[in-house]
Amino acid sequence: MSFRFGVVGAAVFALMLGGCASTGNGPEAGPSLQDFSEEDLPQWMQDLPEGQPPEDNDLTDEATLLLFQAMSASGERAEDFYRQTLEVAQQGISDNPENAQHYFQAGEALLGLGDLRGAGEMFDRAEEIYPRYVIETEFRREEAWFEAFNRGAELAQAGDRQAALPYFEDAHAIYQRRPEAMLNIAEIYAAEGRLDEAADLYGQSIDVIQSPEAAEMDPELRDNWGDFLELARFNQAQIYFQLERYADAADVYAAIVEEDPENLMAISNLAVAYVASGQEERARAVYDELLTRPDLSARDLFGIGIGLYQSNEFAEAAQVFRQVWERVPQHREALFNYTQSLYLADEFAELVTAAQELIEVDPFNETAYRFAAQALVQEGREHEAVEKMEAMEALPYFVDALELVPVDGGYAIVGMVVNRSAPAGETVRLRFHVVDVDGNEVGTTDTEVSLGDEGVGMEFQADLSTNQSAFGFVYEVL
Repeated sequence: MSFRFGVVGAAVFALMLGGCASTGNGPEAGPSLQDFSEEDLPQWMQDLPEGQPPEDNDLTDEATLLLFQAMSASGERAEDFYRQTLEVAQQGISDNPENAQHYFQAGEALLGLGDLRGAGEMFDRAEEIYPRYVIETEFRREEAWFEAFNRGAELAQAGDRQAALPYFEDAHAIYQRRPEAMLNIAEIYAAEGRLDEAADLYGQSIDVIQSPEAAEMDPELRDNWGDFLELARFNQAQIYFQLERYADAADVYAAIVEEDPENLMAISNLAVAYVASGQEERARAVYDELLTRPDLSARDLFGIGIGLYQSNEFAEAAQVFRQVWERVPQHREALFNYTQSLYLADEFAELVTAAQELIEVDPFNETAYRFAAQALVQEGREHEAVEKMEAMEALPYFVDALELVPVDGGYAIVGMVVNRSAPAGETVRLRFHVVDVDGNEVGTTDTEVSLGDEGVGMEFQADLSTNQSAFGFVYEVL
């Protein structure tokens, strides 16, 4: 599993081009309560409680005049009027802390001064006292959100995500009924290792996308948010894995599967999360259901095999790995896992054959010989077991710890060559054949390893440049 980044970056650029951001020095005069009849409002606004209505007084009248002057001015003169407005509003808050209008006017002034976080706090307080103030603050908040968000989007598109972050944070501070800023902040936080904060922001974005308010939005925007929902859920679940909050990850994947029962990635990841959180019975049920699907790729089967293995279902895991190997005979790891699972399941009769096949594919693998010898002993074929151990002892070196890993520009096979009896400094040349999920060759790569002293392992890395998707490999000694 990996983070799904980049989707929001493309989407935010569209918002940047199409958004209705203000380009003035401060907030334009937004809609007010008097501009709407009740039936014009979305249902969630109509359902807001009345609360304590705002009251006019000398200070609110003075602040109203100063706000008008600020919006009519520009530059330093506008800023001066906004500061005066803020001072008057703060005096009103001090004199009458339960009058929502003072907080609202303070928020307007702070918006004009570019303090979105402070403005958000003032609007929050105004809405606590008089919830229907949302009808007015909603437009001001979203307008400020667009302006801050678009500035962040420009910087992010230019590659400067750190410079973009404060703008995304400002956008989120002033307005929390859109998920895009949350998703971008979460991505940056995750990259910085601020995982708990990132997980929380992904959760907030999920709540916004699934909120009753979102259901009343423009259908096209709602569809875009639907794409964001999968992104947020998968990334949140992956962060939960990093935080070892496996049960939480399972809950996220379960929610995805409930809404999209055909989402194979979510189903597979749900099973992995169940295994990691100790819910083996649930994991087994998911794997059993998965194995009935006719559309599983070799990669899907390999993941299921890993999950069954981690659930200690070794006999079942062995048969799944066997299917992978039969589909892609060049997948050395599938054959090794098949053999090892048989060993752990005490399936010694089948292990005799599987271990011999592993020796033929991986002739310098010490473990393969040990598997074969153990299986032969259990089957009463001690003489043949001795021969296998003698063959192992005769090997001049072992090839061990092989793994295919993604790297920039392609893949690498990493591993180790352990000297048993060859002269130190002798060179071992290895050639790796890398294949895709259908067994088609992606490419080959060679490496040379200079042996160390007896018993010493020398690590190596063989790089393969490719833009294709690799799945497995086999090797030969040249």
